[in-house]
Amino acid sequence: MKFISLSFSLLLGMVVQASSPIGWGKDTTGGEGGIEYHVKTYHELKEALVNHGKPNDPKIIYIESFINGLAREDGSLIDFESLIPGYSFEKYVSCFTKDAKAYLETEECQEITRLRSEGRILQDQQVNIDIPPNTSIIGHDYKAGFKELSLQVKNTDNIIIKNLYIEAPNDYFSKFVPTDGVNGTWNSEYDAISINNSTNVWIDNCYLSDGSTSLDTQPIVFGQHIESHDGLIDVINGSTKVTLSNNRFENHKKGLLIGNSDSRKTDRDRLCVTLCNNVFINCNERLPRVRFGKVHTFNNYYYAETFHPAYPSYTVNNYFHSDDDAFPQYFIGLGVESNVVSERNSFNYIGNDDIPDSDDVIVYSYGGYIFHDHQSEYNGKLIDINGLAEQSFKFKVQNRIAQDLAKGKKHPDWINATFTTDTFIPSEYYDYELKDIDYVNDLINHVPSWMFSFSDEEDLSDSEEEEDSIQFGDIEDDSVREVAESDDE
Repeated sequence: MKFISLSFSLLLGMVVQASSPIGWGKDTTGGEGGIEYHVKTYHELKEALVNHGKPNDPKIIYIESFINGLAREDGSLIDFESLIPGYSFEKYVSCFTKDAKAYLETEECQEITRLRSEGRILQDQQVNIDIPPNTSIIGHDYKAGFKELSLQVKNTDNIIIKNLYIEAPNDYFSKFVPTDGVNGTWNSEYDAISINNSTNVWIDNCYLSDGSTSLDTQPIVFGQHIESHDGLIDVINGSTKVTLSNNRFENHKKGLLIGNSDSRKTDRDRLCVTLCNNVFINCNERLPRVRFGKVHTFNNYYYAETFHPAYPSYTVNNYFHSDDDAFPQYFIGLGVESNVVSERNSFNYIGNDDIPDSDDVIVYSYGGYIFHDHQSEYNGKLIDINGLAEQSFKFKVQNRIAQDLAKGKKHPDWINATFTTDTFIPSEYYDYELKDIDYVNDLINHVPSWMFSFSDEEDLSDSEEEEDSIQFGDIEDDSVREVAESDDE
């Protein structure tokens, strides 16, 4: 399959949707009936979104190439460090103590902090792109997609994103937080898609991944690979009526966040999301992680390994053995006031002799206690997943009580809750059909559909001159460029 050579053009006409969403996002129509655009560059994409001064009018934007968000109009790529005289990643790393437990507050390091803030503003302006209402963004060929872009579905309504290859954007100013976890953690900005205070959103038949900048391509600093990615999809700040269907999520740490704060009480009765017919492969957690929302996840295929070289999954039972200061991996995360229905999903978790599989990977409670599973399987067998969820909640309660007492803190309200399988009933809100488990297990060979429509000789991404890994400079100091320690030690 080859591209048709098309210049940026306007075509009037009606859009015929290949299919319609099911679930909470069932009323989403996107740009149906609007102007049709075919775009091949970042500049053309931004012009199409403006829609000749009528950004809120319906529009359908067909993506005809692999668009890089760091591209200038002349085709050259932005190097953020070169835009900030006096700053370098090496200087930032050198501002930490040798044991990486603290950031130095010298005059030079304070200046580095200021320069990093300037860099953040520049990257925000470049990679964040706002999607206005009544918009469909659709890949026209199997090589259509985005790199180094964060799609901002913010304060808007009626959005379709479909048939796209999407690489998670990189944060060129990743921040090391010494107090995050036992050994500190690299934190980053920029989700591939951020759905913020928006309604009626359908993301369908897309492939989302770390892609060419997977975790194992990044340098090791302070004993761990630099994590330059944030989430793949966030649904936050009162967003609702969202459907994620027929997508493949692969090789990424933080997948889907639904609700971003325990204190955001305005999210009550919002964050209604459906996940169906998706494939999750070697994504460590948040598939999804839920707060407040009514979330229905059905007919999805999950797969993870304890021994994956870049994205290993470890649980409380098979590795951490404690909830204190641990960051266990999991498929479904139950947060404050979440209400989650799981139906006929296939959960698959593979271990080895060193770290065996453990069924507690399926569900992990962050204070969530409303959950029901129906006929899902774990490694090909029916097990009591509701019992696992209840056990995780009780374990969280026990540990939280002890932690609060030790710190003299007040207990959160969910401490006194009782676990229940009395969830909302999805069929009261929309029609849907459960497929049998053999169908679900075969999704890995069919989702997204365009991945399986090209020959073996063809590659998903265009050949590019740029390096596969994000450039963080040459870290040579042995005090910061370390060989990764075994996780068993």
